[in-house]
Amino acid sequence: MIDFNQQNYPNILKAMLDRVPGTYDKRDTSPIPTALGPAAWALEGFYLSLNQVQRQAFVQTASGESLDYLAVIAGLTRYPASEAVRLGIFNSDIGLGARFSTVNGENSINFISAAAAAVSEPVEGVFYYQMKAETAGAIGNEYAGPILPISTIPGLTSAQITDILVPGDDTETDGEFRERIIEALNERPFGGNIASYRQYVLGLDGVGAVQVYPTWNGGGTVKLSVLGADWLLASSELVENVQNAVDPPPNQGLGLGMAPIGAQVTAVAPTELTVNVSAALTLQSGYQIGQVQQPIEEAIEAYLLTVRKEWDTNTSTTGVAYAADVYLARITAAIVGVAGVVNATNVQLNGGTADLVLTENGTTQQVPVIGTVTLTEGSA
Repeated sequence: MIDFNQQNYPNILKAMLDRVPGTYDKRDTSPIPTALGPAAWALEGFYLSLNQVQRQAFVQTASGESLDYLAVIAGLTRYPASEAVRLGIFNSDIGLGARFSTVNGENSINFISAAAAAVSEPVEGVFYYQMKAETAGAIGNEYAGPILPISTIPGLTSAQITDILVPGDDTETDGEFRERIIEALNERPFGGNIASYRQYVLGLDGVGAVQVYPTWNGGGTVKLSVLGADWLLASSELVENVQNAVDPPPNQGLGLGMAPIGAQVTAVAPTELTVNVSAALTLQSGYQIGQVQQPIEEAIEAYLLTVRKEWDTNTSTTGVAYAADVYLARITAAIVGVAGVVNATNVQLNGGTADLVLTENGTTQQVPVIGTVTLTEGSA
C-alpha cells in the first residue's frame, strides 16, 4: 500500500515553496506562502481521502459497507442480528401470537409466542411455549423472570421466560466478518468439504461454533457438534434446527438439506466438563475473601470463554483435530490479576494440579464450564 502519512500540510507547503526560486520572498507572512497555503490544505484533505479509499479497497483494512462489497469475492454476506428464542412458562394456554414484555425498565423488550415447546418433565396444568424476541440481538438472551402480557389474556396469572432455546446474536462485527472472508478465501468451501459445512452451519441463527468430524462413523458420515451463539451448549431446539437444515430426518443422506447426496449428517451438542477451582490466596491488607470471590469467578469465566471461542478451531494442517484444554497457569494468572490478590498457591483444577485435557474426537466432544470456586486465605 502507498504510504500517504507524510502528505500533510507542512510537508506539502514545503514542497511547494522548494519549487519557488530563492530570489523571491518566502517568509511565512509574504504573499507567496499566503497564496499557496489554501492549496496545501486542500491537497492534505485530498491525500487523506485517497488514503481512506485505498484502505477500503482491501479486505484486510476495509470496514463497514466497503467490507460488505468486498465479501462477494468469497461469496459471503455479513451475518445479520438474529432473535433469541426463550422458553416461556404459563399457568394458562396463551396460544400462538401472544405478545409479552419483560419488566426490566429501559432495557425491556417484547417476546411473542411462536410455537409450543417440549420439555423433558412437563407439569400438569402448566403450558410451555417458544417465545421469540421481537428485537434482534444478544439483548434477547439477557433477561429471565416474569413477563407481562401486552393484551389481556383471560385466566393468566403467571408468566415467565427462562431457558435460552436459541441464543440471539448481534450483527457480525467487521473483525469477525473479515476473519471469515479470509478463511473462506484460504479454505474454499465446495461440495460437502469441511469448509462448506462450517460456512453453512455458522450462518444459521443461534450458532456460535461448530466442530466438523468427517467419516466419524464410517464412510459418508459427518458429525456436527454445535455451540450456541452465547458460546454455551446448544439447546435441543438449536440442534434440531441444525439437523433439519443440513440433513433432515427421516430421509437422511438423500440431499434434502445442505449436505450432498450420500452424506449422513448427525448434529449434536457437546458435553460439558465442569471446571472446579480451589486456591489459597495471599491478599492485600484490608481485603477479605468475600471481596475477591466474585471478581475471581468472573476472571476465570472470562478465560474459559476464550477457550470455548477457540473450541472449533482445527489445529491440524493435514487432518481434523480440535483442542479446548484448560491450563492451570492461565487459571492462576486470572486469579492473581484480580485487584486485592497478591499471590495464589496450591491452585487446583478438579482436585489436581495438572492441566485439564478435554476430549475432542468424533465420539466425544467436551467444552469447559465453570463450576465451584473454593478460596481460602493463606497456605492450603
